[in-house]
Amino acid sequence: MIKRALATAALAATATLAFVPTAAAQDEVDPSGPFVATASFVAPWDPGAFGEHSEKGLIISPYGNTGLQCHGFRDRIWDCTQTTSDGTVHALIPIVNDVRGMREVWAYNPFASGSAE
Repeated sequence: MIKRALATAALAATATLAFVPTAAAQDEVDPSGPFVATASFVAPWDPGAFGEHSEKGLIISPYGNTGLQCHGFRDRIWDCTQTTSDGTVHALIPIVNDVRGMREVWAYNPFASGSAE
């Protein structure tokens, strides 16, 4: 009886391992980003910015919340850029970023160019 149970368990483990995909290593992948952050921010003039979207960060930019890319990890963002419609990448300035319990606020800087890559 024990032999049959062990054989069944070994067969089940072998079948499970046969269907598990192997990990493919990628060269120089940054787990912190950049990632598209458009859904994480809202402009202060957007409807619901201080209502149903109050959990999102605020972006003060003439381009709204389009073209945003950020680096971050576990709900902590430390670098954001915004790509404008003409393809120019601008660094965003953190106004409120590292204060627990406060909403993140980032501002567009027309004079600073940068790359979130």
